[in-house]
Formats: sequence, structure tokens, C-alpha cells
Amino acid sequence: MKTKFFTLISLIILFYQGIGQDHNTINYFNAVPPPNDSIVIFAKGIVSLDDRWEEKICFSPDGKEVFFGRHPDGNNNYFKPRTMYSKFENSKWSTPDTAVFSRKVIAGYPIFNPDGNILYMEQPIKPTKKGVTGQIVFSKKKNNEWSTLKVISPNVTAKEGFGLAQITKDSTFYFHDRFDRVAYSAKIINGKITAPKPLPYMLNPIVEFFVSPDNDYIIFMPLNWSNQFHITFKVKHKWSMPIPFSAYFKKEKGWDMRGYGPYVSPDGNYFFFGKKGDIYWVKADFIEGLRKKI
Repeated sequence: MKTKFFTLISLIILFYQGIGQDHNTINYFNAVPPPNDSIVIFAKGIVSLDDRWEEKICFSPDGKEVFFGRHPDGNNNYFKPRTMYSKFENSKWSTPDTAVFSRKVIAGYPIFNPDGNILYMEQPIKPTKKGVTGQIVFSKKKNNEWSTLKVISPNVTAKEGFGLAQITKDSTFYFHDRFDRVAYSAKIINGKITAPKPLPYMLNPIVEFFVSPDNDYIIFMPLNWSNQFHITFKVKHKWSMPIPFSAYFKKEKGWDMRGYGPYVSPDGNYFFFGKKGDIYWVKADFIEGLRKKI
């Protein structure tokens, strides 16, 4: 009887430890969380600087590391981003500095893989004879150090190259054709990318996107830069018709949901995006609110 009791207790402890591991408490640079549905500049003076142009931000799954793109001259110049890095140690964040792998090369739009040991980025390159101006690169973490950048080449032709790479927990690999503005998905099996397929017509052409780690929703912005963010949910293995953010955020609240670099924090609590050179955040409750509108 005692053996069964202790076994049950052990299972309960492991269960709650697992919950704690999946839902790490993240310190957001001690920033005051945005109230209600308010849009607020994130970590002003630390991450978002007045004389710089910040783009996409991402936190590691354990909430201990953060990367974000920054254009040092304060302008949105595609060929000048650097990837910034900060680490949470001894109960505080280090001062954001250029990531080791980005000190001599340009790269931006960082995003972690679900395990937090690979960081994907988009790297601008000098135009080639074929017109390629961007490629997907990644850095791998080993022994607490991030490697130099390596290139990923999806098996599909693209006039100007690729970007916006992301992988989900079920090994679905998403990326973006920079010229046609078409987003693709593929599977990674035994380290190899299968034949890519374009996302459904109602999602393409596309400018920006973020795919949830569970691969159950995509936040994106259609090709027209004047368009706001939209969201689509996976229902019975198919993507739903997109819902504009305005279906939740009414104009009277002063919202203008246009921007770049959409991202949802690992704990699912906040939505981040870039706008006019700063990074903003807002509570992510609206995602489930929009899911109910399917």
C-alpha cells in the first residue's frame, strides 16, 4: 500500500513539474504589463530605443534568453539589421548586445525552434546574378554557446530567395518566398526538408506571419502593407478563413493593428509586433476571443 501511495505521489510531482516546465514564468525586462487591451511600447529604453529601429523579438521557451533585430542607423534598411541578444542570469537581464554570430554579418527576424536550441533568421545578402537578396540561416546552441550562421536552402525556386523561417512542434517547416510573397510549408524528416507546398489561397500572398508552436493558428499580414494583422485557425486539419484583428479590437479603442514581426510569447500571455521602429506588446487574450468567431 505504501509503495502505491509513494508511486502516486511521485506521479503527481512529475505532473506538476512538467506543467512548470511548459509554462515558465518569464521576466519581461521588469516592464509593467500592458493593461487590458492597451498597446504599449515594450521595454522602452532597453529594447525599444528612440534612435534605433527594432524589428521582430523572440524569447527562448524557458524565458532565459531573448533575441531581436535592430537597425543601428534608426532606419528600416533591409541590408543593415543586426541580431541583438540578452540573457537572464542572477535575477536580471544582461544589457542587450549584438549576438556573437551577428557581429560581422547581418541577420534579422529571429525565431526559436520549439526546443530553444536552434535560432532561425533571415539574412540579407548582396544581390546575385539571379537576383537573390535574402536567405534562411540558423544558429545552433551547444554547450551554452551559439554557433556561427549556416544556410538552409528549401527545395523550391525563388527569384529573390527566402525568409521568415519557422518550425513547429510537429516538425512542420514554414518559410517565405521574398519575391512572390508566397508562404510554404514542408515537413522535416530525418533532417531533410520534404517538397514544399504553398499555404492555401486565402493566406497567400503574404508579407509577415507567425505560426504557433502547436501549429494550430497563424497570425499574418496580407500582401498589401495597408492591411492589418489577420489570424487563421486550424480546424479539422484545414486552415479557417482569416479573421481580421479589427473583429476584436474596435476602432474606438484607438487600435491600428498594422505592423511587422508578429510574435506570441512562449507562455502564450503576450502578442508582440513591431511598428514605426519600436516593439509593442499587448495581452494575447484576444486570440481565444477570435477563435470563438470561427
